[in-house]
Amino acid sequence: MLAKIIACQPAEPGTAQLMVRLRGETAILTNLTFTLCNNEQNYLQPDGSWSPAQHWFTMNGGYALNNGSGFRIGPTLLDPLLATASQVQIQIKLDSGETRNTTLQLVRDELLSSEARGETGNYSGSSMLATPEVPSEPVIATETVVTPEPVEPVIHTEARTPAKSGSSRLPVIGAAILALVVIAGALWWFLGRDKSPEVPPVEQTQQETPAAAPEPVAHSTCSAQGLNSQNELDFVQSCVQEKLDSDKLLTIIQAAKEAKKCGVAQRLYANRAQDGDTKIALVYAGEYDPKYHQPSECFKAPDKDTAAYWYETVLQTEPDNQTAKQRLEELGK
Repeated sequence: MLAKIIACQPAEPGTAQLMVRLRGETAILTNLTFTLCNNEQNYLQPDGSWSPAQHWFTMNGGYALNNGSGFRIGPTLLDPLLATASQVQIQIKLDSGETRNTTLQLVRDELLSSEARGETGNYSGSSMLATPEVPSEPVIATETVVTPEPVEPVIHTEARTPAKSGSSRLPVIGAAILALVVIAGALWWFLGRDKSPEVPPVEQTQQETPAAAPEPVAHSTCSAQGLNSQNELDFVQSCVQEKLDSDKLLTIIQAAKEAKKCGVAQRLYANRAQDGDTKIALVYAGEYDPKYHQPSECFKAPDKDTAAYWYETVLQTEPDNQTAKQRLEELGK
Protein backbone atom coordinates (compact mmCIF):
# COMPACT_ATOMS: atom_id res chain seq x y z
CA MET A 1 0.00 0.00 0.00
CA LEU A 2 1.20 3.49 -0.86
CA ALA A 3 -0.37 6.68 0.47
CA LYS A 4 0.84 10.12 -0.55
CA ILE A 5 -0.45 13.70 -0.36
CA ILE A 6 0.41 15.65 -3.48
CA ALA A 7 -0.42 19.13 -4.72
CA CYS A 8 -3.33 19.93 -6.99
CA GLN A 9 -2.61 21.21 -10.48
CA PRO A 10 -2.43 24.14 -10.32
CA ALA A 11 -1.42 24.32 -6.67
CA GLU A 12 -3.99 25.95 -4.40
CA PRO A 13 -3.39 26.92 -0.74
CA GLY A 14 -5.29 24.75 1.73
CA THR A 15 -6.16 22.01 -0.78
CA ALA A 16 -4.33 18.90 -1.99
CA GLN A 17 -4.90 15.34 -3.19
CA LEU A 18 -4.63 12.16 -1.16
CA MET A 19 -3.49 9.31 -3.40
CA VAL A 20 -3.92 5.73 -2.20
CA ARG A 21 -2.57 2.76 -4.15
CA LEU A 22 -3.39 -0.73 -2.91
CA ARG A 23 -1.12 -3.61 -3.86
CA GLY A 24 -3.05 -6.13 -5.92
CA GLU A 25 -6.08 -3.83 -6.32
CA THR A 26 -6.91 -2.11 -9.61
CA ALA A 27 -10.42 -0.88 -8.89
CA ILE A 28 -10.87 2.80 -8.04
CA LEU A 29 -12.02 3.42 -4.47
CA THR A 30 -15.21 5.49 -4.43
CA ASN A 31 -14.91 6.21 -0.71
CA LEU A 32 -12.17 6.04 1.89
CA THR A 33 -12.33 5.54 5.66
CA PHE A 34 -9.07 6.13 7.51
CA THR A 35 -7.24 7.30 10.64
CA LEU A 36 -4.09 9.44 10.92
CA CYS A 37 -1.71 8.72 13.82
CA ASN A 38 1.54 10.54 14.64
CA ASN A 39 4.72 9.30 16.33
CA GLU A 40 3.31 10.02 19.80
CA GLN A 41 0.39 7.68 19.04
CA ASN A 42 -2.07 10.56 18.92
CA TYR A 43 -4.81 10.67 16.30
CA LEU A 44 -5.84 13.65 14.21
CA GLN A 45 -9.25 15.03 15.23
CA PRO A 46 -11.80 16.98 13.13
CA ASP A 47 -10.80 20.23 14.87
CA GLY A 48 -7.15 19.83 13.82
CA SER A 49 -5.89 18.72 17.25
CA TRP A 50 -4.15 15.42 18.09
CA SER A 51 -5.59 13.13 20.74
CA PRO A 52 -5.14 9.53 21.99
CA ALA A 53 -8.79 8.94 21.01
CA GLN A 54 -8.98 7.16 17.68
CA HIS A 55 -11.01 9.03 15.04
CA TRP A 56 -12.08 7.71 11.62
CA PHE A 57 -12.39 10.11 8.68
CA THR A 58 -14.55 9.23 5.66
CA MET A 59 -14.28 10.78 2.21
CA ASN A 60 -16.31 10.19 -0.95
CA GLY A 61 -15.81 10.97 -4.61
CA GLY A 62 -12.72 8.91 -5.40
CA TYR A 63 -11.14 9.27 -8.85
CA ALA A 64 -8.22 7.75 -10.77
CA LEU A 65 -4.85 9.27 -9.82
CA ASN A 66 -1.30 7.97 -10.47
CA ASN A 67 -2.38 4.34 -10.88
CA GLY A 68 -4.37 4.56 -7.66
CA SER A 69 -7.35 6.35 -6.15
CA GLY A 70 -7.41 10.08 -5.48
CA PHE A 71 -9.40 12.17 -3.03
CA ARG A 72 -9.47 15.96 -2.71
CA ILE A 73 -8.67 17.16 0.83
CA GLY A 74 -9.00 20.60 2.41
CA PRO A 75 -7.39 22.56 5.26
CA THR A 76 -9.04 20.36 7.92
CA LEU A 77 -6.53 17.64 7.05
CA LEU A 78 -3.79 19.47 5.19
CA ASP A 79 -2.99 22.25 7.68
CA PRO A 80 -2.35 20.04 10.77
CA LEU A 81 -0.36 17.56 8.65
CA LEU A 82 1.91 20.32 7.36
CA ALA A 83 2.21 21.83 10.85
CA THR A 84 3.51 18.65 12.49
CA ALA A 85 7.13 17.57 12.18
CA SER A 86 6.18 14.01 13.05
CA GLN A 87 5.67 11.45 10.34
CA VAL A 88 2.14 10.09 10.25
CA GLN A 89 0.75 6.59 9.88
CA ILE A 90 -2.44 6.19 7.85
CA GLN A 91 -4.69 3.22 8.51
CA ILE A 92 -7.49 2.61 6.03
CA LYS A 93 -10.52 0.38 6.41
CA LEU A 94 -11.73 -1.33 3.24
CA ASP A 95 -15.36 -2.23 2.51
CA SER A 96 -14.45 -5.86 3.22
CA GLY A 97 -13.50 -4.88 6.80
CA GLU A 98 -9.78 -5.40 6.16
CA THR A 99 -7.44 -2.70 7.46
CA ARG A 100 -4.09 -1.67 6.00
CA ASN A 101 -1.36 0.59 7.38
CA THR A 102 1.49 2.57 5.90
CA THR A 103 3.40 5.78 6.43
CA LEU A 104 1.74 8.78 4.82
CA GLN A 105 4.12 10.60 2.46
CA LEU A 106 3.84 14.38 2.02
CA VAL A 107 5.45 16.22 -0.87
CA ARG A 108 6.00 19.24 1.41
CA ASP A 109 7.86 21.35 -1.14
CA GLU A 110 4.77 21.47 -3.36
CA LEU A 111 2.05 21.77 -0.71
CA LEU A 112 0.65 25.05 0.62
CA SER A 113 -1.32 25.51 3.82
CA SER A 114 -4.43 27.69 3.92
CA GLU A 115 -2.34 30.45 5.57
CA ALA A 116 -0.52 30.91 2.25
CA ARG A 117 -3.58 32.68 0.82
CA GLY A 118 -2.25 35.97 2.18
CA GLU A 119 -4.61 36.14 5.16
CA THR A 120 -1.83 36.77 7.61
CA GLY A 121 -4.23 38.11 10.26
CA ASN A 122 -3.08 38.67 13.85
CA TYR A 123 0.34 37.16 14.42
CA SER A 124 1.10 39.48 17.36
CA GLY A 125 -0.78 37.38 19.87
CA SER A 126 2.30 37.21 22.06
CA SER A 127 1.50 40.73 23.26
CA MET A 128 -1.39 39.23 25.23
CA LEU A 129 1.10 37.34 27.38
CA ALA A 130 2.01 40.49 29.36
CA THR A 131 2.66 39.57 32.95
CA PRO A 132 -0.37 40.23 35.17
CA GLU A 133 -0.18 42.83 37.95
CA VAL A 134 0.94 41.13 41.13
CA PRO A 135 1.95 43.99 43.47
CA SER A 136 -1.20 43.66 45.57
CA GLU A 137 -0.01 40.48 47.33
CA PRO A 138 3.01 42.00 49.15
CA VAL A 139 0.68 44.61 50.71
CA ILE A 140 -1.45 41.83 52.17
CA ALA A 141 1.64 40.12 53.52
CA THR A 142 2.79 43.27 55.36
CA GLU A 143 -0.63 43.65 56.93
CA THR A 144 -0.58 40.10 58.26
CA VAL A 145 2.87 40.60 59.76
CA VAL A 146 1.70 43.61 61.80
CA THR A 147 -1.12 41.67 63.51
CA PRO A 148 0.75 40.22 66.57
CA GLU A 149 -0.75 42.40 69.32
CA PRO A 150 -2.20 40.17 72.06
CA VAL A 151 -1.48 41.79 75.48
CA GLU A 152 -0.48 38.94 77.72
CA PRO A 153 1.33 40.83 80.52
CA VAL A 154 -2.06 42.00 81.86
CA ILE A 155 -2.89 38.38 82.68
CA HIS A 156 0.21 38.09 84.85
CA THR A 157 -0.62 41.20 86.81
CA GLU A 158 -4.14 39.95 87.47
CA ALA A 159 -2.85 36.54 88.53
CA ARG A 160 -0.76 38.08 91.28
CA THR A 161 -3.62 39.87 93.08
CA PRO A 162 -5.07 36.82 94.86
CA ALA A 163 -1.63 35.88 96.18
CA LYS A 164 -2.11 38.12 99.17
CA SER A 165 -5.01 36.13 100.58
CA GLY A 166 -3.64 32.73 99.47
CA SER A 167 -0.81 32.43 102.04
CA SER A 168 -3.16 31.00 104.69
CA ARG A 169 -4.11 28.17 102.32
CA LEU A 170 -0.59 26.76 101.89
CA PRO A 171 -0.94 24.03 104.59
CA VAL A 172 -4.17 22.76 102.98
CA ILE A 173 -2.60 22.69 99.53
CA GLY A 174 0.48 20.85 100.83
CA ALA A 175 -1.67 18.19 102.49
CA ALA A 176 -3.66 17.67 99.31
CA ILE A 177 -0.47 17.23 97.25
CA LEU A 178 0.91 14.72 99.75
CA ALA A 179 -2.33 12.71 99.59
CA LEU A 180 -2.20 12.63 95.80
CA VAL A 181 1.39 11.34 95.86
CA VAL A 182 0.41 8.52 98.24
CA ILE A 183 -2.59 7.55 96.08
CA ALA A 184 -0.49 7.59 92.90
CA GLY A 185 2.12 5.35 94.52
CA ALA A 186 -0.54 2.84 95.56
CA LEU A 187 -2.06 2.75 92.10
CA TRP A 188 1.36 2.15 90.54
CA TRP A 189 2.01 -0.73 92.95
CA PHE A 190 -1.23 -2.54 92.18
CA LEU A 191 -1.70 -1.73 88.51
CA GLY A 192 1.71 -0.78 87.11
CA ARG A 193 3.18 -4.30 87.24
CA ASP A 194 0.25 -5.79 85.30
CA LYS A 195 0.43 -3.25 82.50
CA SER A 196 4.19 -3.10 82.10
CA PRO A 197 4.45 -6.37 80.06
CA GLU A 198 2.25 -4.78 77.38
CA VAL A 199 5.07 -2.50 76.20
CA PRO A 200 7.23 -5.10 74.38
CA PRO A 201 4.40 -6.28 72.05
CA VAL A 202 4.01 -2.69 70.87
CA GLU A 203 7.68 -2.59 70.01
CA GLN A 204 7.38 -5.91 68.20
CA THR A 205 4.52 -4.74 66.05
CA GLN A 206 6.43 -1.59 65.25
CA GLN A 207 9.42 -3.66 64.25
CA GLU A 208 7.34 -6.06 62.21
CA THR A 209 5.63 -3.30 60.21
CA PRO A 210 8.60 -2.43 57.96
CA ALA A 211 9.01 -6.13 57.09
CA ALA A 212 5.70 -6.06 55.19
CA ALA A 213 6.65 -2.94 53.19
CA PRO A 214 8.43 -4.47 50.14
CA GLU A 215 6.09 -4.90 47.19
CA PRO A 216 6.68 -7.03 44.09
CA VAL A 217 8.25 -5.13 41.20
CA ALA A 218 5.80 -4.51 38.36
CA HIS A 219 6.52 -6.49 35.21
CA SER A 220 7.18 -4.78 31.91
CA THR A 221 4.01 -4.07 29.93
CA CYS A 222 5.94 -4.16 26.64
CA SER A 223 6.34 -7.93 26.38
CA ALA A 224 4.98 -10.85 24.40
CA GLN A 225 2.64 -11.59 27.32
CA GLY A 226 1.30 -8.04 27.27
CA LEU A 227 0.07 -8.34 23.68
CA ASN A 228 -3.16 -10.01 24.77
CA SER A 229 -3.67 -8.12 28.03
CA GLN A 230 -3.73 -4.59 26.56
CA ASN A 231 -5.42 -2.87 23.67
CA GLU A 232 -3.30 -2.04 20.65
CA LEU A 233 -2.79 1.65 21.39
CA ASP A 234 -1.84 1.19 25.06
CA PHE A 235 0.62 -1.57 24.18
CA VAL A 236 2.37 0.53 21.52
CA GLN A 237 2.58 3.51 23.87
CA SER A 238 4.13 1.38 26.63
CA CYS A 239 6.77 0.08 24.21
CA VAL A 240 7.55 3.60 22.98
CA GLN A 241 8.00 4.80 26.57
CA GLU A 242 10.26 1.89 27.56
CA LYS A 243 12.69 2.61 24.69
CA LEU A 244 13.90 -0.95 24.24
CA ASP A 245 17.06 -1.60 22.25
CA SER A 246 16.70 -2.68 18.61
CA ASP A 247 17.06 -6.43 19.19
CA LYS A 248 14.52 -6.54 22.00
CA LEU A 249 12.06 -4.47 19.98
CA LEU A 250 12.46 -6.79 16.98
CA THR A 251 11.58 -9.70 19.28
CA ILE A 252 8.39 -7.90 20.33
CA ILE A 253 7.55 -7.11 16.69
CA GLN A 254 8.04 -10.75 15.71
CA ALA A 255 5.73 -11.82 18.55
CA ALA A 256 3.13 -9.31 17.33
CA LYS A 257 3.36 -10.72 13.79
CA GLU A 258 2.91 -14.27 15.06
CA ALA A 259 -0.09 -13.16 17.14
CA LYS A 260 -1.48 -11.42 14.03
CA LYS A 261 -1.36 -8.06 15.81
CA CYS A 262 -0.46 -6.36 12.54
CA GLY A 263 -1.22 -2.81 13.67
CA VAL A 264 1.17 -3.23 16.62
CA ALA A 265 3.97 -4.59 14.43
CA GLN A 266 3.64 -1.84 11.81
CA ARG A 267 3.43 0.98 14.35
CA LEU A 268 6.44 -0.23 16.32
CA TYR A 269 8.40 -0.57 13.08
CA ALA A 270 7.43 2.89 11.84
CA ASN A 271 7.86 4.71 15.16
CA ARG A 272 11.40 3.49 15.74
CA ALA A 273 12.44 3.80 12.09
CA GLN A 274 11.25 7.41 12.00
CA ASP A 275 13.27 8.11 15.16
CA GLY A 276 16.47 7.23 13.32
CA ASP A 277 16.95 3.55 14.22
CA THR A 278 18.48 2.37 10.92
CA LYS A 279 18.53 -1.28 11.97
CA ILE A 280 14.77 -1.28 12.48
CA ALA A 281 14.24 0.75 9.30
CA LEU A 282 16.22 -1.75 7.20
CA VAL A 283 14.25 -4.69 8.58
CA TYR A 284 10.99 -2.83 7.97
CA ALA A 285 12.02 -2.06 4.39
CA GLY A 286 12.81 -5.75 3.95
CA GLU A 287 9.21 -6.64 4.86
CA TYR A 288 8.16 -4.93 1.59
CA ASP A 289 11.28 -5.49 -0.52
CA PRO A 290 10.60 -8.21 -3.17
CA LYS A 291 14.10 -9.58 -2.57
CA TYR A 292 13.58 -10.22 1.16
CA HIS A 293 9.80 -10.40 1.48
CA GLN A 294 8.36 -13.38 3.36
CA PRO A 295 4.56 -13.63 3.09
CA SER A 296 2.73 -13.34 6.38
CA GLU A 297 -0.64 -12.23 7.69
CA CYS A 298 0.73 -8.74 8.33
CA PHE A 299 2.83 -8.41 5.17
CA LYS A 300 1.00 -10.39 2.55
CA ALA A 301 2.69 -9.01 -0.56
CA PRO A 302 5.81 -7.02 -1.44
CA ASP A 303 5.54 -3.32 -2.22
CA LYS A 304 8.47 -1.70 -4.03
CA ASP A 305 7.31 1.86 -3.33
CA THR A 306 7.00 1.33 0.42
CA ALA A 307 10.33 -0.51 0.55
CA ALA A 308 12.01 2.37 -1.29
CA TYR A 309 10.49 4.86 1.15
CA TRP A 310 12.05 3.11 4.17
CA TYR A 311 15.41 2.73 2.45
CA GLU A 312 15.30 6.49 1.86
CA THR A 313 14.52 6.94 5.56
CA VAL A 314 17.69 4.99 6.38
CA LEU A 315 19.76 7.26 4.15
CA GLN A 316 18.42 10.35 5.91
CA THR A 317 20.18 9.12 9.05
CA GLU A 318 23.09 7.25 7.42
CA PRO A 319 23.78 8.76 3.99
CA ASP A 320 26.55 6.21 3.35
CA ASN A 321 24.56 3.09 4.19
CA GLN A 322 25.50 0.75 1.33
CA THR A 323 22.63 -1.69 1.80
CA ALA A 324 20.02 1.05 1.47
CA LYS A 325 21.82 2.57 -1.53
CA GLN A 326 22.06 -0.74 -3.40
CA ARG A 327 18.46 -1.71 -2.77
CA LEU A 328 17.20 1.70 -3.90
CA GLU A 329 19.14 1.32 -7.14
CA GLU A 330 17.72 -2.17 -7.72
CA LEU A 331 14.17 -1.09 -6.91
CA GLY A 332 14.46 1.87 -9.26
CA LYS A 333 15.24 -0.30 -12.27
